[in-house]
Amino acid sequence: MKILLVDDDQLVLNGLRRALFCSDIQVLTANGGKQALDILSHEECDLIISDMMMPNMNGSELLEIVSKKYPWIIRASLSGHADPMITVKGGFYAHQAFMKPCDTAVLKDEIGRIGVMLDQFPDRLIQNAIGTITSLPVAPKIYFKVKEMLASNSASLTDIAGVISEDPAISAKMIQMANNAIFRGKSEVKNVEAAVSRLGSQIVLNVIAMLELYVCQQDKPSKALETLWKQSLKVALVMSKLVPEAQRLDAMSIGILHQVGEFVRTMILPDLMKTYLHCSEKDGDKSYLEKYLFHTKSEQLGAYLLHLWGFPLQVIESILDQNDYDKIMAQPYSLVTALFVAKRVVGKEQIPQAMLEQFDLQQPLAVIG
Repeated sequence: MKILLVDDDQLVLNGLRRALFCSDIQVLTANGGKQALDILSHEECDLIISDMMMPNMNGSELLEIVSKKYPWIIRASLSGHADPMITVKGGFYAHQAFMKPCDTAVLKDEIGRIGVMLDQFPDRLIQNAIGTITSLPVAPKIYFKVKEMLASNSASLTDIAGVISEDPAISAKMIQMANNAIFRGKSEVKNVEAAVSRLGSQIVLNVIAMLELYVCQQDKPSKALETLWKQSLKVALVMSKLVPEAQRLDAMSIGILHQVGEFVRTMILPDLMKTYLHCSEKDGDKSYLEKYLFHTKSEQLGAYLLHLWGFPLQVIESILDQNDYDKIMAQPYSLVTALFVAKRVVGKEQIPQAMLEQFDLQQPLAVIG
């Protein structure tokens, strides 16, 4: 793996370079945004870690440029400051975030996890396609409702979180931002209410302002997106009724995000299809493109994006394992079990009898109706 470290403090760069010394990692360094871009013009890197507060070009500006010119590169921010707007803007262009002084053990673990993740989708084409995603498509109706609530100053954070929980894109962005090292504290954030509470109204307002760029541009969202939004909310509501009270908020968040891979597919499909057709015209080998276009499971795409965005492992595993019946049956009742059942209730599909009996689901399902 090749990593580019960017910081205007040479002592920080030297310390990180020593900490990351390893035969499997090649470390490059830059003292600022311009030098970093010069290096990237001739070096193919897997990961860039940039300080946020630098002169001339700050970290968020650098990462925004990298996201557009080199979208396959995994982007991480490094900050010892808590400037809300720089943090929020950086959070839209950084997949991961680290605090100064950086815990090198945490950094090494995260780099190791990134290496494993890249092995799952080693092809630059899919990394490039998913790397371009800084937000999922936002439902205009929910977006403007949240914006209106924030402007009124009369709605509570709990009320705002309740509305945000109805939209996969805004939910995902809030949870990603709350897990930014600057806000996260000692515990991971797994649901929207905890995320909104952790961020506070001003940061939520800043995130909403940034999300305006991602509100569906068309006058009316496509039927496919509307169906995904509605289906996700229905599953989330049913799922929240299948778990204990203490897990309901987590269940709502996992339910609303369970089809994140389908949102990813709708966003990357046009570019992949264009490349696929171009290969066909030239009689090129298109077998690997067929895999990503037609055979990759949506839960794999969703889990990859949530890995990139630094989501808690429990959420990622729930998304990844949601259709793995044998694995679900081999474990105690959990959020992923509730997700499996909720999807079938909403889709009016039969739930396997063995599952009904093993987890004693007759009574909970009778209550749901």
